[in-house]
This record gives sequence, C-alpha cells and structure tokens, in this order.
Amino acid sequence: MSTSPRSAANDRVFDAILERQAAIFDAIRSGTDRNHRFARSVIEGARQGSRDWAEVSRRLLASPTDASGVYEAISDAMGNSQTRFLALTREWFEDVVESQRESREVLRQGLGDVRQAAERVRENAPNFLRRTISARGGNDAKEPAREN
Repeated sequence: MSTSPRSAANDRVFDAILERQAAIFDAIRSGTDRNHRFARSVIEGARQGSRDWAEVSRRLLASPTDASGVYEAISDAMGNSQTRFLALTREWFEDVVESQRESREVLRQGLGDVRQAAERVRENAPNFLRRTISARGGNDAKEPAREN
C-alpha cells in the first residue's frame, strides 16, 4: 500500500522539523558540555593554586630566613597561576568560537531548509496563485501570456 503524495510531503516536513530540533538540541548539549569542562578547569586551577600557595607557606614556616627559597616558591606559584589563567582564557575563547560555529551551522541549515520548502511550495503552487503573487509584486513568478 503506497502513501498519498500529500502524506509523503507531510512526512518530509515533520522529518525536517525533527532533524532541525535534533541539531538544536545537540548544539545545546555541546554548549553545556563545554561549560561543564570549563567549570571543572576553573575548579582544578583553584585547587592547584591553593596547593602552590600552601607550598609557599610551608617553605616560609620551615625556614623563615631562607629568602631565596621563599622567593622561588612565590615565583613558582605566581608563574603557575599566570599559566593557568592564560590556559583558562584560551579554553574559554576556543569554547566561544566553537559555540558560535555550531550555532551558525544550525541556523544556516535551518534557513536552507526553509528556503527549499518555500521553493517547493512556489513550484507546486497552482497557476492562479502564481499570477496573484506576480500581480502583487513578486519578482520570481512570471505571468503567463494572455490570449486576446
């Protein structure tokens, strides 16, 4: 048993809608995963920073007169913290760029689907509708030649 052309067209429309929604949900999921990874990186960076500064305190308490050892620990802690900050900034920029790329792609696909649907509707529209569109200023529809 075959399906009617109208039913097949309806199925294509709903399949396209479901595909677009799936793409949107995938983009949202990817963004959420990126945010989760970034939050974990921030937490791990803070944890490592507290370890570095605890090492500075430990060295200071172990030998308060060892200025070079304390200075070395402070320099290491500050250098590590700057390195982590730069890495987090780079990760954030990469995530923003990736998120924008995914959003553009989803939007581009959606607009392409809408354009294709509009072209199919225009192609399948009856002649009298094409003449009405042409009379109202549509530039793509051509009015058929009239017989006198």
